[in-house]
Amino acid sequence: MPSPLIVTFVQATVLNAISNILAQLIDQRNNKAPFTLNTLALLQFLGYGFIIVAPNFYWQRALEARYPGFPTRSELSTSFIVRTLKSIFSPRSWLSLFSRSHRDDSLPSHKEKEKHVRWAPRTKTSGLRSFLMKFFFDQTAASVVNLVLFVVIINLLKGESLKKTWDLVVVDFRPLMSARLKYRPVVSVLMYTVIPVDRRVVFGSACGVIWGVYLSLYAGV
Repeated sequence: MPSPLIVTFVQATVLNAISNILAQLIDQRNNKAPFTLNTLALLQFLGYGFIIVAPNFYWQRALEARYPGFPTRSELSTSFIVRTLKSIFSPRSWLSLFSRSHRDDSLPSHKEKEKHVRWAPRTKTSGLRSFLMKFFFDQTAASVVNLVLFVVIINLLKGESLKKTWDLVVVDFRPLMSARLKYRPVVSVLMYTVIPVDRRVVFGSACGVIWGVYLSLYAGV
């Protein structure tokens, strides 16, 4: 039986091919030209996809291993942010803070603090916290690295120089990130809250077709 990485390679290659061909159809239809497959553009886009599959595959595994699980229904129905804000701005919290500021003897000693921390029970990692961390890293670190890799790999495959490629990174990064932020957050929310773990790769790949069409059109198919 093939490994999960091999299955992901096959899925990504097929879906990248579909997205690039769809992009070529859209582009040539807008130009009112008969469809002719641009084989070189297709191979360039498949080459880019082939290179980034493994890094993204292991990144997702590492992210899930570091922040396992997903929010439960109770966590989603009772917002962590709302509960935190209520605890911060509650009158009891402010009264307690005010009274402590005027009573130094009410503060625990250093030894008492140390004892409290040492014997404090460890709380189980919240599924909501895991979701928020995965969502945060997906929208920041993963987005930046993937967009830079896209511009660099595509342009190097087109035969551009390193200097020209870096200039294009500077020019293209902002519009690409703006477009990604309109698409990826919705995918991430669904992936980490609704989609079962064993269906996330398929779901992400399917949504990736839409993003692949956009990238193909941006790269000039």
